[in-house]
Amino acid sequence: MQLMAKPERTFGLIVGIEKYHETAWNVPGGGPADDALKFARWLHRHGVPRENIRLCLSALAENQQLIGECGLNVELATEQNICDIVTNFLSSKSGDLLYIFWAGHGLITSERERRLFFADANNHNWQNLDLNSLLVLLGSNKFHIRNHICIIDACANYVLESKGRPTNLGSKTFLSGQPHKDSQQFVLLATREGEQAKVNSETKTGYFSQAVREAFAAANGTFPPDMREVTEAVKQRFSSLDKKQLPTYFYSRNWDGDIEKSNFNPFEIPHNIPQSQARKFVGRDEEIEQLRQLLQTNDVVVISDVTGQGGVGKTELAIQYSEQYLADYSGGCCWLNTQSVDLGTQLINFGMVHFSNFNPSDQLDATGKVLYCWKNWQAGNVLLIFDDVKDWKQIQPYLPPKGSRFKVLITTRQNTALIYTSLPLGKLSPDAALELLTTLLGKDRVEKELEFAKGLCQFVNYVPVGLYLIAGLRQEPGSESC
Repeated sequence: MQLMAKPERTFGLIVGIEKYHETAWNVPGGGPADDALKFARWLHRHGVPRENIRLCLSALAENQQLIGECGLNVELATEQNICDIVTNFLSSKSGDLLYIFWAGHGLITSERERRLFFADANNHNWQNLDLNSLLVLLGSNKFHIRNHICIIDACANYVLESKGRPTNLGSKTFLSGQPHKDSQQFVLLATREGEQAKVNSETKTGYFSQAVREAFAAANGTFPPDMREVTEAVKQRFSSLDKKQLPTYFYSRNWDGDIEKSNFNPFEIPHNIPQSQARKFVGRDEEIEQLRQLLQTNDVVVISDVTGQGGVGKTELAIQYSEQYLADYSGGCCWLNTQSVDLGTQLINFGMVHFSNFNPSDQLDATGKVLYCWKNWQAGNVLLIFDDVKDWKQIQPYLPPKGSRFKVLITTRQNTALIYTSLPLGKLSPDAALELLTTLLGKDRVEKELEFAKGLCQFVNYVPVGLYLIAGLRQEPGSESC
């Protein structure tokens, strides 16, 4: 997403909170305040006027010197002040671009809403901002800065909810107007649902914030940086870290619901779609469209393997489809690993985590608990994915009733004697295989040895897993693993 924005018509709401009214919530050693300061300075260095940058900090005592050294006006990170900035300052401005950077505590509610805590939050009043509400306001005709880039370094776990939160977890919500047709938003989140944002205690910075700064630096002064490129750089950085934290994003081109393909809005729809392992997904657009059409007219669809050898990308195709069309399944997308724990247990666990008042009795037998799932699942169309099926008998007891709102997608190496509608998956086209190899090895390397690269694609019969293996073998010393 490459936006055009003049620095003098760019604004920033920058928040860094490491000290809370509830001192037990303080971030040990700090980090969020310095991360916010560095982001504010980055904006100013790129020509954004001081008066356009509203910097709200709550720093630990040992980090107070950072505020005195920053050279920017620093304000309180309280609910009243931040909300006043949004409703009275930013809402009155006209401009090209608004940056929002927020580092501090957050959680996700049982209603699947992301909340961000203000500095004056305490154990009796968990003062917090409803992020989705803010995004809706920004995208309405009550707001006159057209484009928004939001970078959120905050947790999205459920831990705080289980430790005596108030019965009614109130929040600051914003009243919005009519959808603004020309609004664009890019939201980059440090964590997927259920994850905790990690802080490097030695360098006093969030791992996510640091990765974003590195990606901005790699943009070589381009303003604003291309957020697609930034996101890919951040994801690649995290792939080398063992932090159990995976950044995610969504990009909305307008408020008619046009969400960027292959990404999803994490606020609304329950799912447990696994993280994609593909650096770039190529050559399967036609198959994804075929899959969409098949699932519209069939209760069960199988992604089979023409080669019977594996590695053609069945699971990845299922991931890509479920992410791109998640909005079609408001009842949720439940991913079931057939090589893992009991399938019935996986279904029950999904329901108990994601749905309210979902609690099957222990007196029910296995069959009764599965029937309970179908009758008590959240309203809306549902997608169930049975990944890597080796034995049809294994999944039969866990298939939902025919003709119901449940759709089933199955991945399997089997390509004969199929009893369900099948989408056979085989090798990539030569062009798609070369595109994938270029992504893995780099454009310069492939262009220098173009004919050899084409031969490699042919050698592995244009099968994706073969290309990944080839790329790993031809990795240059010191380069990233493919």
